[in-house]
Amino acid sequence: MSEEFIREVDEDLRQKQLTGLWQKYGSYLIAFLVGIVIFVAGNVTLKNYNESQYAEVAEQYGKVQADVTANQLDQALKDIEAISGTDVEGYKILIGFKAADIHMQKGETEKAVVALDELSSAAGVEKVYRDLARLKAAMIAMDTATYDETKARLAPLTIEGNSWKYMAKELLAMAALTAGHGEEAKNLLTELEQDLEAPDDVKTRAKDFKSVIQ
Repeated sequence: MSEEFIREVDEDLRQKQLTGLWQKYGSYLIAFLVGIVIFVAGNVTLKNYNESQYAEVAEQYGKVQADVTANQLDQALKDIEAISGTDVEGYKILIGFKAADIHMQKGETEKAVVALDELSSAAGVEKVYRDLARLKAAMIAMDTATYDETKARLAPLTIEGNSWKYMAKELLAMAALTAGHGEEAKNLLTELEQDLEAPDDVKTRAKDFKSVIQ
């Protein structure tokens, strides 16, 4: 049995392990992101419905929600466009994430990423939400983007003090592994494992992903 054949089998097994890990943990990360957005949406909506000056935008946003529920996605996007220029606090965040979600439901991945990119650079939006939009855009685009593109999106989020540091490092490590940059992935995962402040589940995932790197 040749060394080349053994190497190919080895590589195939590692790729299957990586795919399995992504299937296991990718859904967790996506669910976490969705949960954060729903939490933000709930807080903003409750706050704004209780203040009369938000009533008009709240009503228009309610139409968007109703359109989505009725599966009238094109109409929902038109309704979003009608209020996309609003300066009402909080709704710019909701509109950006909702537009991306609708495009994803329509199978329009590139448009979803564009909507999130616009939110990530929007004026008047708190940094934590702009960074969340950047993170979600990177996750959506991971299957089609180059590693350099993914890195450009995520690297600013991996710095100390960023709210999304751990998740950004995990995603960047996954992208590095997929692109064949094993050493870079290993360094990121080692940082996660050795970070004293990292949650235990983050350290566990980092250890699992490291196990597929030679």
